[in-house]
Amino acid sequence: MIAIRMTLARFFAVLALLITSAVADDFNQSAQNGFRYGPNLSWRLMGNTPFVWGQWLPQTEGSLRYTWLEPLDSLNYGDALGVAPTYLKMEASLEVSPFCGGYTAGLGLRPIRTNPQLELTFIYESYLYFNSNLEMVTADVSGSGRIAESWNADYISDNVRKNDSVAWDYSQLFDFGAALEYFFKAGSLLGVGIHYVLSDITTDFDGKSYDYKRNMPIFNRDFLVDFQFYGRLSFNEYIAGVFETNYLRTGYLRKGKSVEKESLGYGIIKAGPQVSWNKGMSSITLEIGGWKRYKSRFYDGSVSQQFLVQLEYEGYFSFPLARDLSE
Repeated sequence: MIAIRMTLARFFAVLALLITSAVADDFNQSAQNGFRYGPNLSWRLMGNTPFVWGQWLPQTEGSLRYTWLEPLDSLNYGDALGVAPTYLKMEASLEVSPFCGGYTAGLGLRPIRTNPQLELTFIYESYLYFNSNLEMVTADVSGSGRIAESWNADYISDNVRKNDSVAWDYSQLFDFGAALEYFFKAGSLLGVGIHYVLSDITTDFDGKSYDYKRNMPIFNRDFLVDFQFYGRLSFNEYIAGVFETNYLRTGYLRKGKSVEKESLGYGIIKAGPQVSWNKGMSSITLEIGGWKRYKSRFYDGSVSQQFLVQLEYEGYFSFPLARDLSE
């Protein structure tokens, strides 16, 4: 029996390395409440929309996520995370949306039991555009269109799968991240993070595409920087409040005196209640917020189009692990 348990432990560890994906670079509100040491398998449905249709492209996404947390202390598989947990994280997920689908794979490390606590991550992402890769305007050039006109929901909905120039293409991204989190009692936390992302898209366009996950135009070879500030305030076992803010910025390209590509960016903030049950294994989060582009000339919509509502469900599957498999 002991040999069987040890074999299962090795199997799950190898499986965690081989399965195809990892979490994205957004704040996972239910992770601290739902994670257990050892294997974690969850599924997530998310959708958001502006109050008034216009510049913001509504997003929907479904994902299946696998995460193995290997404790660095003498802890049992199946234990819930305490304050300032330390672990090696191996994670994988499959993701699909109306515009693209793919996988990510990554590693994370929380090496030191301190509070606040540092986590370092690396994530590889690969996506297939579902005949939805559009050539975008990424510089304000007279006679060639404006960013404010192309960077909106109407432009995408009018052209995706309708324009002959729209293509099936692949993209891959390399995400290097760091987060610093302070943990409070009863599941509350406050964190800041930064992600540096290298993007590569196999496209026939002149270096111009759209990142549907981050909802912004990018070059086929580009870099993005994502600054994050987020938190979770736990009121009891079932109710918590969450908030997350992001500021995203792309690269800049100039040849001589001509601007090939503007540096694009926007900020977004969302906050709202989270309801959890089944010992944190299931949760629903409702957030309301807004977003704003950092240059006013890149935006030609109304203020009402800058308000968002987002609904998310995440559920964790139970694993029959309640003790250390090495015993």
